[in-house]
Amino acid sequence: MQDYPEILDAFAGTGALGIEAYSRGAAHIDFIDKDITALKMNTALMEKGTYNIYKGDYLKICTTLNKQYDLIIFDPPYNMYKTNEVLASVSSSNILKDDGIILYEEFYKTEFINHEKFEIIDERRYGDTIIRFLRYIKE
Repeated sequence: MQDYPEILDAFAGTGALGIEAYSRGAAHIDFIDKDITALKMNTALMEKGTYNIYKGDYLKICTTLNKQYDLIIFDPPYNMYKTNEVLASVSSSNILKDDGIILYEEFYKTEFINHEKFEIIDERRYGDTIIRFLRYIKE
């Protein structure tokens, strides 16, 4: 994760994905979730490190973030968000670095509608879960 020092864990839930990134050397993680109860308990167990926790809806909070990330992790609640809307928010709020990566996890049967500015560079299925890795299309 040293290649991805600045990470956003959106729809963080318990924070497991972001905390895993931290354990692998991420320098800073921002977590976003509507319910931060479990997230606060789990981040309290982390050894020293820098992180922020934002309580609320990702689509609203992302427009207020004044930074760019090397890696953005999305694991939204199944069937509650359209992928193209989530990806459009990344582009419109300019929160992903030009060479940054998006990790998008969802139920494998969910219709994936990509956004015009992103390309899928890898895709992996684990049981009922599919993980897609995306980046900006190089112009």
